[in-house]
Amino acid sequence: MARLEATHWWFRGRRALLLDILRERCRLLGEARPRLLDLGSGTGANSVAYCAMAQVVAMEPAADAVRHARARPGPMYSRGEGTRLPFADRVFDVVVASDVLEHIADDARAVREVARVLAPRGTFVFSVPAYQWLWSAHDEALAHQRRYRRKTIRRLLEDAGLRVGWLSYWNTVLFPVAAMRRLANRSFRAGEAASDVAPAGPVATRALVLLLRTEGLFARKVGLPLGLSLVGWAELRR
Repeated sequence: MARLEATHWWFRGRRALLLDILRERCRLLGEARPRLLDLGSGTGANSVAYCAMAQVVAMEPAADAVRHARARPGPMYSRGEGTRLPFADRVFDVVVASDVLEHIADDARAVREVARVLAPRGTFVFSVPAYQWLWSAHDEALAHQRRYRRKTIRRLLEDAGLRVGWLSYWNTVLFPVAAMRRLANRSFRAGEAASDVAPAGPVATRALVLLLRTEGLFARKVGLPLGLSLVGWAELRR
């Protein structure tokens, strides 16, 4: 991840969409430098990008990931578990979890913790992998616990006291090819689990980043009916 997340087309496309959402939500908060928690911050590339608009605390349970992340200046780095956030109540204006909830065995408890640390009018921005029937060696390699449907992520958030403001599938154009590949690999593969994430050439990378950024614009304007991921934001119920 440390090698790929700054340059790989999928990480760049997802980061661009999350940044667009965060710019909008931070502007509506009316805070010059809102307090942002990057939950499950990995090796820190997203956390650094978020510093352009917020005071960022980057929290990650894996010691190796935190060690890599601390080489990137800007955020305040912390180790911690998503189900036991080491923070007081109502301290963050924004919490971001980009492809994190699927790694947590008790995702309901993690979302309740998010709701606990959110300040009034606070926003939770998230992305998760979509459709349990797409489960593959990629999920096993990344230690996923599950994949989500629109109704399951909505129920998870609402049960924690959050109101969904926007929710859409994303990574739609590539969905048919990726779905066929994963289903075929699941049927015929042998050997160990392996991630789909691999470097691409510079021309393919530019094209795929543009594709995902364009999809992100459509998703935010009209919503997309299916995709490899779900992306959205929710806020504390008033």
